Order: sequence, then structure tokens, then C-alpha cells
Amino acid sequence: MKKLVTMTLLLVAVAAPAAAQAPGSNQQPDFKPNVFGEGMHLKTDVEVKEQQEKERAYKAGMSKIPDQKAKVDPWGNVRATPPSATAQRPAAK
Repeated sequence: MKKLVTMTLLLVAVAAPAAAQAPGSNQQPDFKPNVFGEGMHLKTDVEVKEQQEKERAYKAGMSKIPDQKAKVDPWGNVRATPPSATAQRPAAK
């Protein structure tokens, strides 16, 4: 009986925060949480054009950034050789 009561209390303690987040459990009747992000409404023509303009501006800005030809290693002069795999692992006991 003690286990049953303990498990019931544990289940209630875990489920209470989830129930508090459920839609319709709040005090404001016209509150609707945006669960799906921006997928809740269809975009207007103006919003679509703004999004396309933002994408064009992003691509134009990214094209102005030069490609990095070689990977620069700022610690290259300090390190003589890369550490071997056996040096990184401690010896098995």
C-alpha cells in the first residue's frame, strides 16, 4: 500500500507541470500559444516579398566574403607534431 501511494504521488508530481502547460489551462480565455512557430498562419504577398528580399540580401552579402583558401593554425609554430592516439589515452589497468 505504501508503494502505491508513493508511486501515485510521484506520478502526480511529474504530471502537474505538464498539465500546467496544456492549452486551455490558463486564466486568459483568448490566449492561444504558438506551438508550431510561424506555421500557424499563411504569409501574405508582402511577407513573401520581404522574405525573398532578405534572402537575396543574405546571398549577396555571403558572396562578398572571400573563401578561405588554407586553414590557418595559430598554434602551428608551437606544436611540433600532432599527438598520437596512444599518447592521448591513459594506459589500461
